[in-house]
Amino acid sequence: MIDWKELFSDLPPPWLVMVCGLVGVGKTTIAHQISQNLNAAYLSTDQTGYRLFGAERRYDEAYYQSVYDHMMQEVSRVLRSGGSVVLDGTFLKTKTRERFFEAFQQSASLWTVYVTCSEEIVKKRLEHRLHEPLAQRGYSDARWEVYQAMKEKLAQNLEYTVPTGEHDRYDGAAVEDRREEGCAALEAALEL
Repeated sequence: MIDWKELFSDLPPPWLVMVCGLVGVGKTTIAHQISQNLNAAYLSTDQTGYRLFGAERRYDEAYYQSVYDHMMQEVSRVLRSGGSVVLDGTFLKTKTRERFFEAFQQSASLWTVYVTCSEEIVKKRLEHRLHEPLAQRGYSDARWEVYQAMKEKLAQNLEYTVPTGEHDRYDGAAVEDRREEGCAALEAALEL
């Protein structure tokens, strides 16, 4: 497994790590591993949205605004106490990433981890999730159609962009995933 603390050792704590990418690529598993390795608070857009709205979630601008506002309050609280935070969400809109980074650039070392995965594995994961309880799938409502729509938006560059600049890119196909063959250890290679 990657030693995230070692990877981030050039950056002074506290850390704010944003784990992002399309749905179903392995973000949540990687975000949990980073959180545990850094002894950092874990905040998920899916869990936050469910806590705020329950099953009545509507994925519109007002919903996301409320989710991000709540997460920013939590990030601020954790950083004030000297802790680090790992954020788990798609975060594919440049303005959303910038909002978090502008708000916390003075109080934390910032890092983006962009997770990718083959479509074949993503489709398999998302189809399998349909049969899992909501809590077991991290409160995610993602389906194959959602993945395809996000990928199309990225291709058309309609407000959605792949992070550029200081970030790492990881292949989420290798993440530990209890829904797939056994429990393969994360052996993702850092692409520089």
